[in-house]
Amino acid sequence: MSQSRRNFLKAVGASAGMSALYMSGSNTMALAAGDVRAMATAQNGMTGTEIFWDKLRDEFIIEKDLIMLNAANMTPTPKVVHETVIEHTRDMEMNCSFQNRGKYGGLMQRSRDFIAGFLGADADEIGFVRNTSEANNTVINGLDLGPDDEVLIWDQNHPCNNIAWYQRAERLGFKVVTVSTDPKLNAIEDLIRPFKEAINSKTKVLAFSHISNQTGTTLPGKELTQLAHANGAKSLVDGAQTFGYMDIDLHDMGCDFYTSSGQKWILGPREASFIYVKKEAQAELWPNIVTVGWERSKVNGAQKYESLGQRDDGRLWALGRAVEFHNMIGQTRIEERINALAGTLRNHLSEQVRDIDFLTEQADGFNSGIVVALISNTDAKKAAKTIYENYRISGAIGGNGDVLRVRLCPHIYNSMDQMERTAKYISLSI
Repeated sequence: MSQSRRNFLKAVGASAGMSALYMSGSNTMALAAGDVRAMATAQNGMTGTEIFWDKLRDEFIIEKDLIMLNAANMTPTPKVVHETVIEHTRDMEMNCSFQNRGKYGGLMQRSRDFIAGFLGADADEIGFVRNTSEANNTVINGLDLGPDDEVLIWDQNHPCNNIAWYQRAERLGFKVVTVSTDPKLNAIEDLIRPFKEAINSKTKVLAFSHISNQTGTTLPGKELTQLAHANGAKSLVDGAQTFGYMDIDLHDMGCDFYTSSGQKWILGPREASFIYVKKEAQAELWPNIVTVGWERSKVNGAQKYESLGQRDDGRLWALGRAVEFHNMIGQTRIEERINALAGTLRNHLSEQVRDIDFLTEQADGFNSGIVVALISNTDAKKAAKTIYENYRISGAIGGNGDVLRVRLCPHIYNSMDQMERTAKYISLSI
């Protein structure tokens, strides 16, 4: 890493009140203290000029003129993350001996500690998996459920927390109950009511996406977990769209299981993530895979859910580096920035794009960084092609017939100017 980048990371860390990162060139990837406060003073948090965020974008190598708005699916990683992956991949190719790989025990524990601290959990409640799909299925396949049991889910869940329950029910005979929330929402009660009406003494699990990848609607995780527990059920919170976006405290939320992916809002590497299993729930959740190291894993809490055979350990350490990157900026600051970008984008779309209908009007305080809308009276396939090929906007954009569906999800590597240009370019494409 160049001296200028090292100094910048120190400055960013100081402006967020945290230690900054630097790449030492060794396999341990050490931390360094920073005391440069100039950026914090000039920026005054997230208000004022865009200088802070303009400089931060230098940490990403995004293709020039490409407007990346697909954080709900996959994000680019900052240099400190992908260089960690590259360095450790090279290191493994040079020496994959047991002796050289021994260092990963300590690095993976550090990564586990970072994730736990970031989410208000204990380290022995964190087990490494590849992504949310694997984490959700760890829960779905690991609970003892039978014909007299019910599982309550939201129809806006991701398929790995929706269809997967139905598939498992075919084998074990339990009942899956699916509820819907109203398309127009005015208060938190509107979000909770359908679950409250459907839950009963037979419900063993309440499983929901913390934020829906389909509409961007945010459910109240703590309140729904309390509802589950009041009825003798466990709660599974799919955090694919909140890990790295929202400031989370899992112990305060109280959920039994929390799952997520590393390649989304946390800005981490692909195929590196975790499952959170609350201590009190670990005895009731069976592991899906048992292999070498089981006797050691089973006595270390949630590590028994990561007994998956040979892993890319350097990639799991890079996930910890992504958490460090968030910490040095400040998760609250990141959440505020994403919300500001998403709000600005939505306003510009409302003003500039004809025939646009935002998919869900969300309860006050339960919006998100995901903007989803339908645009009528257009050639959807042609418009989607034009938006990407001519204007270089990358999002979940498509559809059939005359209705174009757009899901646009900004992150800290985006600028306010890009939000305005995105609305303009979409208006020119339809």
